[in-house]
Amino acid sequence: MSVEILAPAGDRKSFFAAINAGANAIYLGLSEFSARKNAENFSLDDLSFYINYAHFFGVKIYVAVNTLVKEREIADFANAVARAYDLGADAFILQEVFLGKLLKEKLPGICLHLSTQAGVCNEKGAYIAKEYGFSRVILARETSFDDIKKIADIIETEVFVQGALCTCFSGHCYMSSFAGGFSGNRGLCKQPCRKKYTYSGEGFKSFTGYNLSLADLCLKDEVSALIDAGVKSFKIEGRMRSPEYVYSAVSVYKRAADGKICDEEFVDLRRSFNRGDYTKGYFTGNTRGIISSKIQGNIGDFIGNINGVDGSFFFVDTNERFNSGDGFKVIGNGVEICGAKYLGVRKGRAAFTANAPVKVGYEVRITKDVDYSEYISSLSRKREITVGLSFPEGKKAVAIISDGERSVTVTSDEEFLSAQKHSLNESELTECFGKVDEYPFSVKTDVVLLEKVFAPKSVLNAFRRKCYAEFFSSFASVKNISPAAVTLKTPPFTSAVKDDKIAVISSDFSFDLSRVDVAVFKPDDYSDRNEFAKFFTFAAGKETYLYVPPFATGADLKIVERALDGFDGIYAEGFFGINLAKETGKKLFAGTGFNVFNSVSAGAVSSLAEYYAYSKELAYSENVVRGDGFTLCLGDVQVMDLVYCPFSENCAECKRKNIFFLTDEDGRKFTVRRYKMSRCRFEVYNPYRIVGDGVFSGRRLFDFTTLTASQCNALLNADNKNEIKIILPEHTSGNLVRGVV
Repeated sequence: MSVEILAPAGDRKSFFAAINAGANAIYLGLSEFSARKNAENFSLDDLSFYINYAHFFGVKIYVAVNTLVKEREIADFANAVARAYDLGADAFILQEVFLGKLLKEKLPGICLHLSTQAGVCNEKGAYIAKEYGFSRVILARETSFDDIKKIADIIETEVFVQGALCTCFSGHCYMSSFAGGFSGNRGLCKQPCRKKYTYSGEGFKSFTGYNLSLADLCLKDEVSALIDAGVKSFKIEGRMRSPEYVYSAVSVYKRAADGKICDEEFVDLRRSFNRGDYTKGYFTGNTRGIISSKIQGNIGDFIGNINGVDGSFFFVDTNERFNSGDGFKVIGNGVEICGAKYLGVRKGRAAFTANAPVKVGYEVRITKDVDYSEYISSLSRKREITVGLSFPEGKKAVAIISDGERSVTVTSDEEFLSAQKHSLNESELTECFGKVDEYPFSVKTDVVLLEKVFAPKSVLNAFRRKCYAEFFSSFASVKNISPAAVTLKTPPFTSAVKDDKIAVISSDFSFDLSRVDVAVFKPDDYSDRNEFAKFFTFAAGKETYLYVPPFATGADLKIVERALDGFDGIYAEGFFGINLAKETGKKLFAGTGFNVFNSVSAGAVSSLAEYYAYSKELAYSENVVRGDGFTLCLGDVQVMDLVYCPFSENCAECKRKNIFFLTDEDGRKFTVRRYKMSRCRFEVYNPYRIVGDGVFSGRRLFDFTTLTASQCNALLNADNKNEIKIILPEHTSGNLVRGVV
């Protein structure tokens, strides 16, 4: 098997489950700078043990430090990476492409993997990652199969094959951030997408459900195609999931990669966690069924239908027997009805009790298997070592420890004196050295020399602990680097631009542009030349940029390249725009999607782009680390990019307009905009428009995508914030005051 099975470990139990299941590599997060901060994660103090433990079994450790890093955190970030690198971590997962580039310059030997949060989804992004020193890209989950094959020819690829799917394109979800300041890009997403929403709009009947909650991804049947495409690593999502899930997922994909049937293992996986009975995501190009609109939690594994109800009891015909501690769910008409408790076998049928009324025909599913949990907990992978012991009289003892591949010699701290009454014997030594404490050893002792010596148990135990600690630490690959080697500093910025400029993003520029300097066109249809002709008429005499969204397939980029005629440049929301601008000879406006968060990123981007914008998650006070970036401070705030069709791709009968709405359970109404590239895409906008600091001076970015021409005119002619707030009564200061956690 040449492909790597990469397992998640959000805590120590899942780490050991991954080892026991035979994963080739494990990715885990540090307590800080991890995109899963709500996982238990691992401290730097403990990391050495886990790295050595994994290396003992030939398993690699990839450390996720894949959050956006604020200016004040850069030193701590560099120190954390340096320490983990020094302890022998095999690779680091980063979202910050420019910080990664600087790390590679400081530590040429470091191995960097670019996080899925960076949104690599096409060849142009892959080339940038390779140029900046990354050895692998973790592809956006939305990447098409055709683009996967092309990228695999450029750089080593890692592809998600199992687990949760984010509804928004990788790294560009700001819904949690704008709802409460908890940033998904900083590892603190509150998952508002898993709540109920109602779609409404012209051309269709409104419908309510978990309309942003996607089913779990499962590509076990596509393994051979991915291997043929050149994918090097199969990634299992799930640092927030159980050890049972980790063990069963690794087992499924190991067998699938070896071309073996994995039905039994897949049953265990379904029982461990199964949201929506799975989807193939974007793999086939058809996203029908990707939304789990009726149930957003674990629905487990189907065991049968209810075929009898007697008061609060119900019955299921099944040959399987369960435990009282197992977990069950009852599902009727696709909706979760209630939980259930197993009572045993009554009259030849499995009997249950429910805490809500149920009906004959409802599905019963098992969501927790106690026997399987106990089995996973009981596993302990061992590797045989031989301990050769020599206890010469009046001298220090010597132990030679070997696993057949390496040998370590350890000498005791104390001399072993002649025995006066009782002398050590082989049985005592075998018993003592058979205790392995936390180490994964299966010990075979070989007493090569034993004279008449005596030692207290405490001395003997101390020698044993020293032996095993030194042998175990021999699997470390400590670099012994100087912390000063990774001090990440950029030269002082001395020419910050303080000019006043207004850049406006819109799909309709039929308003007065006299105060606008840069017009960023966001077309409804990138192939409609009439739209473009209207734009150029309205924007005559202005700097013009074509908006390029964060997700773009190879097919999309061909459409974009054809549409660029007449534009001064491109406004790109993904860093693949660096190459796109270079190859087309256009200027680059690096948009908010570049997530410029600190002076390292700002310095790098300003040297590549004509203009750039700060991340929409930074406070205004954090934006001025350089002073020459644009701040999004007025108008619409796009919080999601949806790559799938929310309406099940029923294109032939689709009569929907380009604007419709998504309303949450608290009545907040999100505007949803549809646009077309090679196929339909969708944008979700915050219910409250932004009115922020800096709106009257400096470099300002206004997003007028969903505003009317009269609103745009009024806003551009407003003299103070009070006037603006009257024009936009539903408004917020966004993150410009508080920033994000």
